[in-house]
Amino acid sequence: MIPTFTHDVNNSFFLWFDNYLANQISGHRTYTTKFYCYKDDTIGSGVVYGSPYKQWVYDHNVAGATIPSGLTIDGVFTPTGTSGLIFDFQNGRAIFQNTGVSSGLAITGTYTVKEYNTYITDETEETLLVENKYQTNSRFTVTENAVTPYDCATPAIFISAESVTNKGFAMGGMDETTVVMKGVVFAESLFQLDGALSACADAAQRCFKLIPMTAHPLAEFMNLKTGSYPTGYDYVNTSNQYTNKIFIYDVTTSKMRDSVSKELHPKLNIGFIDFDLGNMRYPRS
Repeated sequence: MIPTFTHDVNNSFFLWFDNYLANQISGHRTYTTKFYCYKDDTIGSGVVYGSPYKQWVYDHNVAGATIPSGLTIDGVFTPTGTSGLIFDFQNGRAIFQNTGVSSGLAITGTYTVKEYNTYITDETEETLLVENKYQTNSRFTVTENAVTPYDCATPAIFISAESVTNKGFAMGGMDETTVVMKGVVFAESLFQLDGALSACADAAQRCFKLIPMTAHPLAEFMNLKTGSYPTGYDYVNTSNQYTNKIFIYDVTTSKMRDSVSKELHPKLNIGFIDFDLGNMRYPRS
């Protein structure tokens, strides 16, 4: 199956949203921490060292972010590629793909973490709120140890494409395709929640480029595609390579009442975002 328009919209919105939120509210923090070895059978013979935080910034366009190029191992800086070293930016860890790497190394590293973890999901708001339980990965206080990979962790924003509608716009087969993107925000404080909702509301009447899914910067292990981005990934430089635009017609935000949110998730403040997007295209060509 080849990627469709909806796939490309999801990819484009995700990349734009990550960059926009990080820059609009300086939504990131930089840490220098130890890394801790743990077993992950999905990696095969590789050796994994995890940091205490998930979802590192990999976009060089995020102002003030530190994108790691290596780690300090036993007091010596070691660049990526050494012993097959790659970074899993999604799960906040280093993976040594070569065999024979010791599990007893003393490793530290400096990296920048997004204030909000961001996830593309197909789950409804009700499922996200009622059925799902989330791992807490606080940006303020943390017990230093390797964070568990794969599970969704808060603070977080879950994004989903609610609906896609085509409507005739001009002769010759041009349609206006409207897409409703919904977001559910799980914040650690009311201040943090208000900041995210305010920044999202201010995105109305903006636009972003349609970046194909094939240009997504992360590979199988959530490491950077160095073949596609040999000098690093920069959202603005990447988006400038494309001309097709998605317009943000309107943005609506709201908050769940505190009494309700505390009953569902006592340690979190919850909000909602609706993005109304539009694009002029020829879906039948």
